[in-house]
Amino acid sequence: MQNKITTICIVGGGTAGWMAASLLSSTLGGSNIKITLVESADIASTGVGESTVPSIMDFLRASQINLRDFIQATCATFKLGIRFDDWLQQGKNYFHPFGKVGKDVNGFDFYQVWLKAMSDGHASTWLDFSPNAVMAQHQRFMLRPQLNNSNPANWVLGNSAHALHLDAVLVARYLRELCLQRGVQRIEATVKKAELDNKGFIQHLQLQTGELINSDFFIDCSGFNGLLIEQTLKTGYEDWSQYLPCDRAVVVQSDNKQEPAPYTIATALDAGWRWQIPLQQRTGNGYVYSSRYCPDDEAISTLLNQVDGNVLNQPRVIPFVTGKRHKIWHKNCLALGLAGGFLEPLESTAIHLIYKTLVHFIQHFPDADFDSDNQQLFNQKIDADYVEIRDFIILHYCTAGRSDTPFWRDCQQMPVPDSLKQQLQLFKQRGQLQVRDGQFFSTDSWHSILEGMQIRPKKYHPLVDGFDFQSLSKTLTTNVNTIHDTVIQMPKHAEYIRQHCPAIHHHTHQTRAMAK
Repeated sequence: MQNKITTICIVGGGTAGWMAASLLSSTLGGSNIKITLVESADIASTGVGESTVPSIMDFLRASQINLRDFIQATCATFKLGIRFDDWLQQGKNYFHPFGKVGKDVNGFDFYQVWLKAMSDGHASTWLDFSPNAVMAQHQRFMLRPQLNNSNPANWVLGNSAHALHLDAVLVARYLRELCLQRGVQRIEATVKKAELDNKGFIQHLQLQTGELINSDFFIDCSGFNGLLIEQTLKTGYEDWSQYLPCDRAVVVQSDNKQEPAPYTIATALDAGWRWQIPLQQRTGNGYVYSSRYCPDDEAISTLLNQVDGNVLNQPRVIPFVTGKRHKIWHKNCLALGLAGGFLEPLESTAIHLIYKTLVHFIQHFPDADFDSDNQQLFNQKIDADYVEIRDFIILHYCTAGRSDTPFWRDCQQMPVPDSLKQQLQLFKQRGQLQVRDGQFFSTDSWHSILEGMQIRPKKYHPLVDGFDFQSLSKTLTTNVNTIHDTVIQMPKHAEYIRQHCPAIHHHTHQTRAMAK
């Protein structure tokens, strides 16, 4: 006999809370599970996660959300990847594109084929074969059409992918409206504490009003505090700051001085790095830094001096500890968003981790017996996702070419996790990478960062020598030209947005930001 869960209570709104409510109300439709979300009116959402990765598109599809409506409501722009300025050395930049780079040749990994062509003197760069990188370079954009095989240029669009830059506050507001229409119950209140039953499970929440809320399952979206997962269940936290030196961010918004670019910019600074995330009406700016090398007031003035355009609100400093809970799911509680863990937003993975946690949770959805093996498998999967992203972020620091400040000199000396050490050794020998089932960053992503940092393997795959250089060279040149010719036909990014999905209610948001 199945012992079913009938109620889920989400604690905290913001991006994490309303994403959970949206995806669950869409996925659990027909299961008669009642979803309640408790959020207090007075808690500001930490609007850091304004940049996303392509899985945001999967989230929107799975939640049955219309893309155009969503973009218009959240002032969103399209994102083709991230440009890294001054990481290798000052004045140099490289690009990490989404989507695929190159076409596999005769079943061989494209990167291996390209290494061989390079060693034979073919004049091309890695990014010449990335539709996204070429689109970004020319500030062009179009959505991937439904692909058919009759058009040869279609493989170019087939290899492209995009994410969004968005206003996190407007995202939460949009998802909230949607969830309320779908029957999610919202209670505006502050949770004072949670009470446990005799098995150590959460029994009910006590609100500031004195009211009690019972539920079979709880999702903790209470931010860094981890009201349920940490303060109540005492799950413990795995601290990763020995690998990632930054522990604070200062954030501020500015108005747009030029058309929004279809990518995020991450610029290395003396004690960390700063981001620029262009939305339709404004730009999100932040400086992620280490307080050991840079006091808050210095970080604020550094950021304000570099912001392009007029500042729209007061800069805010957000302290954080990089890492994750020992168990993201414990007993009858799932930690989501900042309550689950935090990795600096260098690769814009915050919203992705919320979505991925929910996807794993839906796959391992419990009944009221809460089988421990099921929970354990879930935790292994999400732990592997966190570790993968952690290692990929460390990759940027440990390969950076800068040694001009104490911060960057220390980054070169810092310990590197064994998982990353092995990956780099394997790569340096012959350009191969270990691939994990279900991993997020493709080998193309690794190659883009390593190539950007000018790290190349000593050798390539021995069997690639079987290729005829003349015909290989011709194929590669044709592919580069096809990408270029296809991209040049596309509309400009800003023009595409104006035509298809201009923001609708930015004025109210702008004035609200000014009033803060």
